[in-house]
Amino acid sequence: MKPRWGVVLCTCNDTLPVDRTAIGRGLGLPLAPATYSRLPRGDIDPLMRLVARERFDRVLVACCGPPELFAEAMGAAGADATPLEVVSLRERCYWLHAERDAANRKATRLLRAAMRGAEGRREAPEHSLRVGPRVVIVADSPLALDLARRLAELATPTLVLDEASDRFDPAAIHPLPWKASWGRVAEIRGRLGAFQVVVEQRQPIDLETCIACGKCVPVCHTQAISDGLRLREALCDRCGDCLTACEGIGAIRIPRSDRRVIPADQIVVLAERGERPGPTRTGHHVLVGPAAGEVEAVAWRVVGLMGDFQKPEHVAYQAETCAGGGSGKRGCGICIQVCPYEAIERDGLRVRVDQLACEGCGACVGACPTSSLRFTDPSARELFDRLAALLEPIPGATDERPVVCFHCPEKGEAALGAAGRTRRASAASVLPVPVPCLRYVSEADILGAFRLGAAAVALLGCARCPHGERRALEVRLETCRTVLDAFGAGGHRIRLVTVDGSSAEALAGLDELAATVGPSPLPWSGPLPATEHRAVIADTLAALLAATERDPGRVPAAPEAAFGYPEVRAPGCTLCRSCVNVCPTHAFRLVEATHTLELKHVSCVACGLCAQVCPEHVITLRRELPLGRSALEYQPVVQDELVGCAQCGKPYINRRALEAVEAKLLELPQLVDTFAGSRRNLLRMCPNCRAVAAVFETHQGWEP
Repeated sequence: MKPRWGVVLCTCNDTLPVDRTAIGRGLGLPLAPATYSRLPRGDIDPLMRLVARERFDRVLVACCGPPELFAEAMGAAGADATPLEVVSLRERCYWLHAERDAANRKATRLLRAAMRGAEGRREAPEHSLRVGPRVVIVADSPLALDLARRLAELATPTLVLDEASDRFDPAAIHPLPWKASWGRVAEIRGRLGAFQVVVEQRQPIDLETCIACGKCVPVCHTQAISDGLRLREALCDRCGDCLTACEGIGAIRIPRSDRRVIPADQIVVLAERGERPGPTRTGHHVLVGPAAGEVEAVAWRVVGLMGDFQKPEHVAYQAETCAGGGSGKRGCGICIQVCPYEAIERDGLRVRVDQLACEGCGACVGACPTSSLRFTDPSARELFDRLAALLEPIPGATDERPVVCFHCPEKGEAALGAAGRTRRASAASVLPVPVPCLRYVSEADILGAFRLGAAAVALLGCARCPHGERRALEVRLETCRTVLDAFGAGGHRIRLVTVDGSSAEALAGLDELAATVGPSPLPWSGPLPATEHRAVIADTLAALLAATERDPGRVPAAPEAAFGYPEVRAPGCTLCRSCVNVCPTHAFRLVEATHTLELKHVSCVACGLCAQVCPEHVITLRRELPLGRSALEYQPVVQDELVGCAQCGKPYINRRALEAVEAKLLELPQLVDTFAGSRRNLLRMCPNCRAVAAVFETHQGWEP
């Protein structure tokens, strides 16, 4: 039963051309939405009275006011348990599009998407996480001391001072009230609450042993030791005077080459120069050339992450469908390769997700061809429901060419937000779809958008993704372009738009795509029946085959693409079922009634397990896209017949298997006499008759 929605629209002091009648009709509401002009201010009381009177199942407020305000009003009206959604149409819609009807159509789509998404949303499981006070500060300047002082009351700082930096030389900063050492960070491992900082130390002065007596400074005749107790090796002549001065302490070693691991709950890297490393994890804070106020801000972030938390589970894993391995063989593993946070590892032949290390970028979900890894928020169902809500035609609208814009929460969201705040005119056909990261977007997401009626698909995000390289995403984009090109729809309909610095160029790219794209290659034909990766792709291919009347057949795919064609050399196949038993997607099946091995090409994810386990070595995996009509259904690959027992006539084995067994046994010289004469037909008997015949032969003097 569909929930009864209460939809409330704010006209922002009558500055927005909101058409509540058209929006209500587009949303399929029995009554037009309630409209207010000053909702966050003078109209909050009428909203409370409306909610208290109508007792809606769910409430949707379209306003730029803070969601907390409306949640408080709902509580005051006695509806604090009623689910609430708040959507700002001003910056996302009305300030961007001058044409009134186009703006109201887009508003209808955005509201409809919010409603569908809320109806399908499910709470994600959570995991307990404890973050202690250990904070490692890695720095090449005295800013590290300022940060340590700010954190000292609540945290336990440990300083790693860049041994190559001369910024510490002028001042006598030692002894410090915190653990400090010279070094260079070689590696950072782990996650929030359980980091490991691998530090290489070649600086001869060990600050943790040094008592800062300063005795070594005046005895150094080359002035190689600074007031900051750093030995500048380029000035050192190895005279040994400092070693003598420090003999009772032993804080100086020349040469020195140590490697240590420092445990930490959080890490802060302060660098005056250099590039921001990536990918960085939650709790791994990086400031390059920090501006005024940034050090204090990062101190607040560090303190805010200390304590006990419930961390949401971003990715759910279903081992039964995983193509990671089977029958003692390893397959797939693409999720391990694309995860930038080492949150996925082998657990035997399958994989294991470290939920506490997962940062929720969704790269593994976008790459997983079997949907064994699924995102929890948004779920696949929620995402496709949102797409369907955005793309479902608006009554009365004609010649619409919607552009789905998947955008990341970083530069993508910032660019769209900047366009709204500055009232930058843009195409109303561009429909935003937020995703955790562009790496989350799969072939199914892109092709599914076209299946639902999109005219184009854009991906808007960072020029340099904070989660690392995205080669796997680029391969998926090329795969989708190849599919559209093969059907004559045009791969140019798919575009990656990156934001680097100003968002103006990126937004202009979106507008250009919207202005030049042709009509949608596929008409709206209803929501997707299934959301699994290959089910969506198969559904889209079927729609393209029907709409274009083309049949591209098998098309070469990129070597990294998770699409393959397991070519079976029929003469050598014995129908042993090994490929059927190991295939995680059931691309192979054996039809017992007709003794036929069949293949559904579209289901093959190129894991290669079938080729590995085939005892006859007759399967060759080829990287190919399944774009033909025959690829969508099971097709016969090898067919055989049963052979009857030479003694009783009962069918007991298929002919190919029998011939393979005979060939292998009879080619062994030591067995030639075994199956000679009256024993020649032993292999062509069923097990029961063979046992009887063998006993009879032994009575005749045969020694098996």
